Amino acid sequence: MKLIKLKLASFRNLQNIELAPGKKFNVFYGNNGQGKTNLLESIYLLATMKSFKQARNAELIAFGGEFALVKGTVERDQVRREIAVLIEKQGKKAKVDAKLMTRLDDFFGNLNVVLFTPEEISMVRGGPDLRRRYLDRAVFTCDLGYLTAYHDYAKILKNRNALLKVNETTGIEVWTEQLIQAALLVIERRKAYLDRIGKLLQGFYSEISGNEETVQIEYRLHGVDARLFTEDPAGALNQALRAHAAEERRRGSTAIGPHRDDLYFGLNGRSARQYASQGQQRSFVLALKMAEIEHITRCFEAPPVLLLDDMTSELDRERNRNLMEFLKKREMQVFITTTSLHNVDVDELQDNRTFRIKEGKILD
Repeated sequence: MKLIKLKLASFRNLQNIELAPGKKFNVFYGNNGQGKTNLLESIYLLATMKSFKQARNAELIAFGGEFALVKGTVERDQVRREIAVLIEKQGKKAKVDAKLMTRLDDFFGNLNVVLFTPEEISMVRGGPDLRRRYLDRAVFTCDLGYLTAYHDYAKILKNRNALLKVNETTGIEVWTEQLIQAALLVIERRKAYLDRIGKLLQGFYSEISGNEETVQIEYRLHGVDARLFTEDPAGALNQALRAHAAEERRRGSTAIGPHRDDLYFGLNGRSARQYASQGQQRSFVLALKMAEIEHITRCFEAPPVLLLDDMTSELDRERNRNLMEFLKKREMQVFITTTSLHNVDVDELQDNRTFRIKEGKILD
């Protein structure tokens, strides 16, 4: 899977861009604030219809503009398709080969991406929202039905919270029943993904660290009896919601569910968050990304496009080398941003292209 062409119009500070990336490594360099990360964001949006910065539609449109356009030509199995996303303040429209997509399931999968940002390096020690965001992105790439399950859960959660905010108990049981059923679908899919990448994670961590340390990744239910959940999932969620009823009324929001769950990262049987060194934590996240790439490659029988946003500032020389060696062995397209070419061993990267970005323009 390769991005052959990219065209941007009025996307953030990238007013009119036409780019023909190389098939392997593409390095974008320049000072901060010139548009490097915006370029990666546009590719990510072309694949997922979302901004990885959690930006609203209006923020994606250049100042004074009415809309933004992101268009790309993608090649997979020697078949080329043109995909496009029109961004307006009131919403987005997606097209494949000039045909408007009325079902998002028909749009997704034309371009698969894996994103690696400085923010994710802090995933181990950061808040649970970072880990949930990572997990949801990773699950969705190979399980398109997950998007529907997650959106259904989010809608039910919003309606239930609306009642809690006004302390309205009439009808809350109906929403609770629906919430439990929707939550189970989300949890099931999240757990299935973690089961699939567990062995991959261990293998890549061992490769990076060069020792016999063991790593674990587990799904942790917030406020739910894990043993009871194994025996009776719906009953366990119902029991937990009832136990937290007073807290929910006081706070005006739902206390139990996938929106509060977390991931446990373990190293040698202990919490990586509490006991792992900074180097071990970075190795863990790097191995996690490698496992994600491998999983997607097996899913689609084609590697995803990798987006590396200023990772040279976060990974030391050894881990940078490990990552690059991993990428060299795979026929995948990579987009890298950096403030200087001195931060990237360009000469060591076969089939590379470099692009300088200045004030929203690409100079190659």
